[in-house]
Amino acid sequence: NKRNKDLRVFADELMKAKERAEYASMMKTTFIQNMSHEIRTPLNSIVGFSQLLVDIYQDNQETKEFVSIIEVNSANLLRLINDVLDMSRIESGNVKINEAESSIPVIVHDLRSILLPSINAKRMDFFIDTVDVEHENIICDKLRLNQVLINIVSNAIKFTPAGGTVAIKIKEIPNSPSGYADFEFSVKDSGIGMSEEFAKTIFEPFTREHNSTVSKIEGTGLGMAITKNIVDMMGGEISVRSEQGKGSEFTVKFRFRTTENQKKITVIPELKGF
Repeated sequence: NKRNKDLRVFADELMKAKERAEYASMMKTTFIQNMSHEIRTPLNSIVGFSQLLVDIYQDNQETKEFVSIIEVNSANLLRLINDVLDMSRIESGNVKINEAESSIPVIVHDLRSILLPSINAKRMDFFIDTVDVEHENIICDKLRLNQVLINIVSNAIKFTPAGGTVAIKIKEIPNSPSGYADFEFSVKDSGIGMSEEFAKTIFEPFTREHNSTVSKIEGTGLGMAITKNIVDMMGGEISVRSEQGKGSEFTVKFRFRTTENQKKITVIPELKGF
């Protein structure tokens, strides 16, 4: 009858619209990946020849200053390209979670090694604390976990004035199901903070608050959106508390599988009660 015919036509139109949307998304992803490659090639040449200039005119202070400006802006452009490419991969479903055995001490050590130069450059106080961690050996995507934590801490460093404080706390939440461990990673800073309204939209793509653009802080507005997407893919949760002028605190929660060879605390009868 006419009703069934209309439904078939409507379903056919929906299918065609879906195919067009998928094709447009595929073309957009291909375009971004190709353009990222095309932009990287001349950018690498700019950085390379800049370094050659420093080597040739190493006694010329003015040349060094000019080259320094080129390097800073090249690095900012490269970060922008990487963010856009990461977001494109996430949207197209090309980012996969690859889990393997790792350990909390190794993750902390790597995180500290990567972030310390930026911390020292701004002469900031930097703290990493672990609380109630019983399951050090976990199964996770260490690369993606590092990416999440580095994105959050880098943001904290960027929006905290020189001489400020950034603190990371890694806490294991008790009463996890057998074979699992619940972890809470929090990053707290003494930076410029953000308004309550902006905090609600910070995980959306291309969002930047007015005070960050006024203060000329570099960024694409994609970092937190990328972070949120990766956290979601890892089955975690992310939230933020902030107040303008009083800093921000990002909290990420994950449930990891634990390895079978967990170290058990040996009870020594002679020391019981001490």
